[in-house]
Amino acid sequence: MRSTRWQHAFLAVLVAIVLASPVSACPNCREAVSAPPEDVASMARGYNWSIMLMLGAPVSLLTTGAFMVRRAVKLGTLPEL
Repeated sequence: MRSTRWQHAFLAVLVAIVLASPVSACPNCREAVSAPPEDVASMARGYNWSIMLMLGAPVSLLTTGAFMVRRAVKLGTLPEL
């Protein structure tokens, strides 16, 4: 039973690799390659800030959740499981 699961998983991965098509760049990345050098720095800065903001949202949510749980434990208002 186990060997057939591994065989199915291996076959699925193999099919996914074989049937994968080449990936083309998104329009913004394609423009960045052909942009003049003076615009490349501002594009890179913009990409950097967008990545930092996208990473900042989940981190701030997790931090807020952890703080709320810690406060509930400290005050004793956390319900028993």
